[in-house]
Amino acid sequence: MTNPGARRAAFTPRAAALLSRLAATPLLLAALALWGWPLGGFLLQAWLPGLLHGRLEPSLGAFAQAWSGGGAQALGNTWLAAAAASLLALPVGAWLAWLRERTLLAWRSWIEAGVWLLLVMPGYFIASGWMLLAAPVGPFAHWPAALGATQTLLGPPGITLSLAFKALPYTFLAVQLSLRGVSAAPQEAARVLGLRRHQRLLLAVAALLPALAAGFAAAFAESASDFAIAATLGASSGTVMATYAIEQSVAAMPVNFAAAAAASWMLLALVVPALALQSLARRRAAGARSVGPRHRPPPAVVLGTRRAAPHACAAAALAVLALGVPLASAATLAFGGRVHGGNFLQAAAQVLPAFGYSLRMAVLAASVTTVLAWAAARAVGAPGRLGRAVDLGLVAAMALPGIVLAAAYVQMYNLPLTPWYGGSGLLAMAYVALALPAATRVLQGPVAQLHGSLGEAARVHGMSRLQALLHVEWPLLAPALGAAWLLAALHVAFELPASQLLYPAGHAPLAVALLDAASGFQLRLQAQLQLLGMALLLGFAALARWSFGRARRRFARPAPGDHR
Repeated sequence: MTNPGARRAAFTPRAAALLSRLAATPLLLAALALWGWPLGGFLLQAWLPGLLHGRLEPSLGAFAQAWSGGGAQALGNTWLAAAAASLLALPVGAWLAWLRERTLLAWRSWIEAGVWLLLVMPGYFIASGWMLLAAPVGPFAHWPAALGATQTLLGPPGITLSLAFKALPYTFLAVQLSLRGVSAAPQEAARVLGLRRHQRLLLAVAALLPALAAGFAAAFAESASDFAIAATLGASSGTVMATYAIEQSVAAMPVNFAAAAAASWMLLALVVPALALQSLARRRAAGARSVGPRHRPPPAVVLGTRRAAPHACAAAALAVLALGVPLASAATLAFGGRVHGGNFLQAAAQVLPAFGYSLRMAVLAASVTTVLAWAAARAVGAPGRLGRAVDLGLVAAMALPGIVLAAAYVQMYNLPLTPWYGGSGLLAMAYVALALPAATRVLQGPVAQLHGSLGEAARVHGMSRLQALLHVEWPLLAPALGAAWLLAALHVAFELPASQLLYPAGHAPLAVALLDAASGFQLRLQAQLQLLGMALLLGFAALARWSFGRARRRFARPAPGDHR
């Protein structure tokens, strides 16, 4: 007679493999709809220029045209600016995350508030702040020496700083969420063994390696695919970036989709170093798994007045550069002259419907993005080909600028086979496709730190896979899931290229409404509406964070009669 236990043990690997394939199917279908179909048809035109016209004639002419038409210089500028911005944003973001999570500084909560404010602030808002600061009619108009010094920021230095400021939230969030899961046991063991201070520091950095690598990859890809700063500071200073060159190919008459596709292929090649670093860190992620049944967070670091003063001065200087200059420039432009209250209120009433539409789309896109990002983070952390494929696809998706994705959607979702162009659903899909890679990077570190014994212990105590997911894994990931949701919502709120090309008639999103307000050189009105839109989004972010905290406390509260 066959032993039932042996039969179940033999069945378990097959069942686990089947469940793994079934769980990966929705993720693969989502990837096909979000990127595979539109980008596949669009990028293939670099090799088959007549693909959509039924002519399958291979040609490399699009690559030669993109390379010789300033593409080589644009790619070089993009690589240098993205690398410099990422190397600047990574240590600064890690330092701010350490101050926020590991110290008892009284002002540490302001660090997170400033990071989220920087995340809400669109890239063109930061770039316009530097441009106004260095303008001949700006605040330094009567000081020629200061004006000459600030005008140096209109070139590559200003581009690098602006990209670093925009990438700073991604590095901060990646390291912050991993610091919350660091265990005190390795450092205590290092002290017992007599390791020196620099050796303990290297041990702490090794534990955070997956998060550091994920933050660098996110910062590099985000900087390389940025369009707003490239189209403002880059275009005005003559420093052509790859994204701006691609936009020029798409906006040309007649439209040159083949050259834009070829330039996109070359832009994707820039992220290979970031992908190699991320893959190396992923192989070492098993050693960083510290969130388990015996997890104990390390004690907070107490900084005296003499040690805290340099941190406070450096954080204040960073806040002035990243937030003070753009906000002061916008405030000077918005309220520097005589303000017409009636016109401002009328314009605000016109922009409120756009804000409401963008808010609804952001909530929908963020909810879908968070679920897919959790599944993608689990897939990346799992060994095998699926994890490597998802990792490669996410880094490649982050490198593609929004204008390329939007052009691909316009082209491929306007075909008779997929006639989805012109509806809110397609715009929501574009928002999810743009926000999903960054949200996955935020979740990757916390998901990698979850020890496998958690699920095993839950199953030993009689929980099903679904119960273990709802009552063990998701509560531990609640802060990270909330941060990923809010990151996705704020990421798409000021999104411009996809919004401009895909919004349905009569439902202009917030970014499009702000762009329309700038028509006719109404710069003062544009600045006023930018400040109003940021204030509304900050209020939404504060309400969302309060709701997340309240829901988490209520969920963690023991049920009546539970005396464990």
